[in-house]
Order: sequence, then C-alpha cells, then structure tokens
Amino acid sequence: MTSSDVRGVAPAMSVPVTCLVTVLFALSSWGSFTNTRFSYLGPILVVGVLIVGTGISARLLRVHGSVVVLLQLLLGTIATSLLVVHHPFPVAGAGRARLVAVMTEAYAAFNPFDLPMSGPDVAPYLIPGGVAAVLLADILAITLRRPPMMGLVVLGVFTLPFSIIGAGGWGGVSWVVFVFTATSFLVMLRLDRAQQLGRWGRRLDEDLPPAPAAGPAVIGVSAVVIALLTPAWMPAPNVTLPGLGPGDGNGPLRVINPTVGLYDDLRRQSDQVMVSVTPVDGDTKTPPSYLRVGVLTKFTGTEWTSGNRDVPADHTGIATFDPPMSDETLLGEATTYRLKASDNFQSTWLPIFTHPLEVTARGPWRYDEDTLDFMSTEGRDETVAGQEWEMTAAPVEPSQERLLAAGDPGVSAPPGMTNLPLLPDKIEEIALARTAGEDSPFAKAVALQNWFRHSGEFTYSLERDVGTDGAALLDFLTDNKVGYCQQYATAMAVLARELDIPARVAFGFLGGDQDEDGVWQFRGRDLHAWPELWFEGIGWIRFEPTPAAADTREPDYTTGALGNARNEPEAPLPSAGTSVAPVPNRPQREAPDTAEVADTGDEGSSTGPLWIGLGIVVLAGAIVLAGPTVIRRRRRAARLRGDAEDGWTELGATAIDLGLPWSGNRSPREEALGLAPHLQDREPMVALQRIVTAVERNRYAERRVAAAVGDDVRLVAATLRKHADRRARRRAALWPASVFRRRVAAPATEGPVTRSERELISS
Repeated sequence: MTSSDVRGVAPAMSVPVTCLVTVLFALSSWGSFTNTRFSYLGPILVVGVLIVGTGISARLLRVHGSVVVLLQLLLGTIATSLLVVHHPFPVAGAGRARLVAVMTEAYAAFNPFDLPMSGPDVAPYLIPGGVAAVLLADILAITLRRPPMMGLVVLGVFTLPFSIIGAGGWGGVSWVVFVFTATSFLVMLRLDRAQQLGRWGRRLDEDLPPAPAAGPAVIGVSAVVIALLTPAWMPAPNVTLPGLGPGDGNGPLRVINPTVGLYDDLRRQSDQVMVSVTPVDGDTKTPPSYLRVGVLTKFTGTEWTSGNRDVPADHTGIATFDPPMSDETLLGEATTYRLKASDNFQSTWLPIFTHPLEVTARGPWRYDEDTLDFMSTEGRDETVAGQEWEMTAAPVEPSQERLLAAGDPGVSAPPGMTNLPLLPDKIEEIALARTAGEDSPFAKAVALQNWFRHSGEFTYSLERDVGTDGAALLDFLTDNKVGYCQQYATAMAVLARELDIPARVAFGFLGGDQDEDGVWQFRGRDLHAWPELWFEGIGWIRFEPTPAAADTREPDYTTGALGNARNEPEAPLPSAGTSVAPVPNRPQREAPDTAEVADTGDEGSSTGPLWIGLGIVVLAGAIVLAGPTVIRRRRRAARLRGDAEDGWTELGATAIDLGLPWSGNRSPREEALGLAPHLQDREPMVALQRIVTAVERNRYAERRVAAAVGDDVRLVAATLRKHADRRARRRAALWPASVFRRRVAAPATEGPVTRSERELISS
C-alpha cells in the first residue's frame, strides 16, 4: 500500500461508516417489536462493522466491486448465522435443525396483538433483516456510488413498523429517531460530495474566496426541521376524488384488523384511566363490567383477527338496536351510561357494553350489525381519545334451563363462526375428551370453562407468552399450561369451534373502580379478553375461562348445579394411541403431517416461515445479480440501433466489460490504438477504422454525418470477446463493469502496437 493509499484511509472510511450509522439509527425504529432493542441492534452492529470493514479494506486494495459485494455477503451471512443459530453453515444436519427450531419459535412468538414483546423472541427475524439493510445500503452508497439511493433503504426500514403495527401507538417512528437518521443521512451526502470534489485536484483560482461552510449545514438543519414540523402544522385535507365509479360515495367501509396494538397494555398493567363510565340515573345494582371494545371473529391459524368488515355508511354512531333475543324476559334492567375516554386511550374502536339498546356517539363511527362493535371510519386520524358518548344497555340473564334446552346450532347460526384452519388433530381430541358425557352445547361450554378455571391444571401469569398459533395452542393445552387472558380466551374459542359451537373472542375492560363521585374508572390494568359463544334462541353470551387468580368472575348462568360438575373426576386426556369418535356431521379436516410432533410440542413446528424467508433472500439475490446483466443488454440493443456515437459508446462498454484499455477521455484514434492489439484479424481492424472515421466525421466535420455503424460494432465486439480469456468473458456476461463505470483513467495499453496496426489506424 502506497503512502497515498494510507492518506486515503480516513476519507475512504468516512462515508461507509456514516452509512452504517444512518442505517442503525433507522433500525432503532424496529424497537416497536420488542422492549429490548439491544437484542437485535447489538448483533446487527457487530455484523455491520464486519461488512463495512471488509468493504473498506477491499476497496483500498483495489478489489473489483463485484468481488467486494460477494465477500461482504459471504462474511455477513456466516456472522449472522453464528449469532442467530450458533452455526456458520446451517444448511444440513444439526445446523439446519437448529435453524428450523429458532426461526419457527420466533415466528410462533411473533404476535402483532402483543407488541412490544418483552424478550428477544423476534430477534432471529430482525437480525437478518437489519443485516440485509446494512449490506444493501453499503452496495448502493459505496459500491455503486449512489448515496442518495440509500434513502430508499431507510424508507423501507421505517415502513416495516408502520405496515405491521400501524402509524399510531407503538407503530410510529419516534421524532428523535427521525432526526438522528435524517441528520446522519445528510452528513453522509455531504462527505460523499466532498470526496468527489476532492478528486478534482488543487484549485487553480486560489484568489477566489472559499464557499461558506455554514451554508450546507443551514440547509440540512432547515430540511430536517421542516420535515419534522410541517406534518403537525398542516391540516389533513378532505379530498374527494372525481366520481368515476358506479357508487354514490356512501358504500360500505372495509376495515381489516384494526385491533393491532391494543393488546400491548394487557401486559403493561398501566394504572392510567382509559375510560370513565357514569350511570345517568345514579348508581346501579350491579357494578358495570366487561366493557367491550371489539370482537375478533376469524382465526387464521396464527392469530385471531377481526376479519374483513363490510360496514354500510348508514350504520352510524347514533343508532337504536332491537333486543338481542326475542324473549325480553331474558334481559336484565336497562341502564343508561355516559362514557368518556381519556387522552391516553388511543383506540379506533368505541367501547360499549355487550348488548346495547341505544348508542349516541357523534363523529366518524360506524357499527357492524353482526358484532355490534363500533369502529372509526378515519382510522388512526380519529380515535376515541377525549371523546364522550352515551349508551343504554341491558345485561343478558338467561336461566340454565333455557341454555341447556338450546339445541345444536342450525341454519340461524352466524355464518363462519365455527370455521377453523388446519390444526393438529389432538386439539379436537382434547375438546371431545373434556366434554365427554355432556349432551348439550351449553353443558359442553361450561365443562370447558370449568376445566380452565377450576381443574387446578392451569396457572394465570403475565410473564409467559405462549402465542396463539396451532403449535403454541397445543403446547398450552397439554404441557405449559401458563398464560394470561388472551391465551385462555382464544383456547376456549378454538375448542368450542372444534365442537361446532359458534365462538368468537371479545376484548375490552374487565371491571373498574368507583370514585367518590360515583364514576366507574376503567384502567389499563383492567384490559381483558374473553370468549363469547352463540346458542340457539339466545344469541351471544360471554364465558370466563381465565382462572380466578386474575380477579375474573364467571357468569351466574354457568354456576350452581351445573357448575358443581367441576368437582367430579375428569375424563383423562387421550393418549397418542387412543382415539375419540369425531363429532357427528362435522366435516373432517385433513390431518396435519405432524402427528408425532403434536405429542411433543415444538417438534411439530412448521418450517414454512423458514422457506418463505429463504425464498425472499434468494429472490433478492437473483434480482441483484441479474440487474446489471439486464441493464447491459438493454443498453447494448439501444446503442446498436443508434448513430456513430452510440456505437462508439457500445464499443467502449464492451472493452470495459472485458477489462481492456478504455479511458473515455482520449480521442477516438488513441482509444483505437489501445484496442488494436486485441483484434489480431484484419477484417475487424478495418471495421474499427470505419467506426473511428464515422465518429470523427460526426464530431469534427462541418456538417455532422449520421452513419450507422451497428454491424461494424458487432464485428469488433465479437472479435474482442473471442480473443479474451474465459474468465473475462464470464465476468462480462454475469457482472458487466460498464454498468457501474464512470469516466476514470483506463489501465495502460497491454503489449506493443505493431507498425502495420499503427498505419492501419492512422491511414
């Protein structure tokens, strides 16, 4: 390494290091997924330093850019595998088994309803994603010398929390993260521009005053401040596009899973008041409880969601509802409440009690007539925070006799409320075993509730998060019977659907505290989830499977004589060698291909997430590798159809791809002298002479002559490729250097130029 190389080490490090810092600042926004940012940022920093250090060292040694990228990719992949899987090449044997286990466990643990997570469970996904962002940013900003394009990487990193969690709450990007990221990005652009200008050499006009150094800083700071403050100052415009469709603009509102981000408070146990409830007519006989926020009706196999809602425009927040059942004697005393949400409750759903008779909520609220829950039409732009509304509701008080008399759900049952994805067969066997001997849907439901609450097998805890997918659910029901309300509600709802009982999951507030003014206050720690089951002639009623340690109260209609059945000996769970007769008339789902794994828990985890991740990596790699080749072919086709200058450019690109001498700054005759030794045959030399003549006439003649030289260029280029070595031809085909080449000095002419060659070119 020469002394000039040593002096160039610091400038060569400045842009790559700043690029790495910029991406790390942006990646800190992924803290929305976990409470322990260092669990993923630490490993990404280690691998990022390795990638950047490899790039700096290789570039100082004048290694070709394609080789630099391959080295970074190889070392980055090995380092990431060591940090995540503790194996350098997890492609077979124990390494692959470890990779499958780690990634599947992380996939099962990832639950958008329970973010941020308290442990490093999702780190195996965040670390490779962050390393990929670092590598891509280094390729764009350093290898390809396109630093502004690195902003696309930052944008993609910022987009991930928005797309999964949403713009509000935990899904937003902190203004601190934005400021540091934007500032670092601008510093990187400034350093890159300074390096480019420094390559021009010493100033010739020393008398001119230097440009003020504060100018770029003022511009950069102004840009960051404006970008930060403008969205807060600008009102959200109410833009209506021209009516091009057949509708009148009052069609249904489609809402897809607006519950993401609400379940995080279940484990945060906040003492902040979320909703205040005041009985309009004074105190009530029964304290208000189970204030419902929303309903989850669809189980995807990995989580419960609200599904796709088609909510008509006339279902506004001011509405009157019929009693939930035809027999009004099943209803308790109606009470009118005045509700107010605090500024801390950023929910897009409106809390109401389960069986409303009348609701008065002004604003962009609409209700779903199937679930009777209210949602905002403005999304995160209009939440319930700070709003007031009134409602009248009456509790459902059916008798056990009436519930026991309810037959199997018929055609009047809500559609889709017994649908389940492909699950391990043992889950259905558990449902049948725990309800053996019960002859009515309601008795079976009570048996399930009693098993969770009173068998002594299950423990309530906020510390353990077991997930809600099929493998995690089976593990919760058989081995690790520890969880909080979300696990109990979802487990009972799934088991009920296995028995063909319509079921869904509701979430909201369990109960509140009454202050001295008679106002009931529901706090963050009161957030709760519970199942609701549907019975013929009665409708939806709630159950409470969460153990009593969580201060929950089972409904009165599930206690008494029927509830005493919990003291009888329980039926044993089916073993792997026993079978239970299936429910009559139930459509049989295809058995999963993991029967053995169902008994052992984590062995039955699916490798689907692994193959999806590998497919994305392979696809991204193929795009990166194929991109230069595709660009080169398109440019070649366009140039061969052009004039002499286009043909000359194509000839130069061919020389650069093959590693032949080509400066781009010399005259056509000088460039031709460098190519002549590589032609060897007279016919391509004559063709090269015609190309040079056409270019010179086009540049220097009094009147430009548009000459087509495509055939001559093809002949000369083919001859150059013919006499090039195999490695050069392969490199030109797979990674054409001309795509990345700028106008820099070419290598010296290789070999002597014969007298006949010089005369041919000069004649």
